[in-house]
Amino acid sequence: MIDLLFRRLRRLLQTPYGQSNPTNRERFETVFRTRRWATGQSVSGPGSDLGSGSVEHSIRMLTKTVDELGVRSIADVPCGDFNWFDLFLRDRPQVDYVGYDIVAPLIAQNRAAHPGRRFEVLDIVTEVPAPADLIFSKDLVNHLYERDVWATLRNMSASGARWLMITSNTGAPNKELTLLRSGASRELDLQTAPYSLPTPVWSDHYLSLWRAEDVAARVAEHDRQTA
Repeated sequence: MIDLLFRRLRRLLQTPYGQSNPTNRERFETVFRTRRWATGQSVSGPGSDLGSGSVEHSIRMLTKTVDELGVRSIADVPCGDFNWFDLFLRDRPQVDYVGYDIVAPLIAQNRAAHPGRRFEVLDIVTEVPAPADLIFSKDLVNHLYERDVWATLRNMSASGARWLMITSNTGAPNKELTLLRSGASRELDLQTAPYSLPTPVWSDHYLSLWRAEDVAARVAEHDRQTA
């Protein structure tokens, strides 16, 4: 009976490709290779389709932030397949853009399709991006384990960015990620425990804008408490 339960638990924790505990790179490369999130427009999911509510909302919030705060450089983490961001950038030649993603084949695809834009391979959980006025992070932390959310916030705030705009879902229960498939996700509210980020400059149910220094202070507090 114990052996049967163990086998069932092992199957539950395994990916469709027979690997337990895959790295983030392996997870997201599997999503890209199998087109798990692909729609008619985007391999990055319906939230990247032109005309989708999340895209229209993101463009409004980016416009507000760039215009009101004088943002001149944006790091997009993750950039996905860049299906929609050019709609925002084409009328703002003053904004320096770099798109980061952990999936190297996707970055190669973006470079080929958009030779006038800059794209770089980056694992935000383990690497610090180059300085930018604003780090824009749409639909990322919801795909990460709690420990990797903290690492992501740590690396973003250590980058030299002034502002962090991150997906945060007000009222979400903040459960740990259950990795039943490579594209596993759940909603997170970064303003409540265990993250308890300080009050953002502005916030709605989908995106919140923080001063990077405020996030850095909360991450440092967390690190002291868990040392």
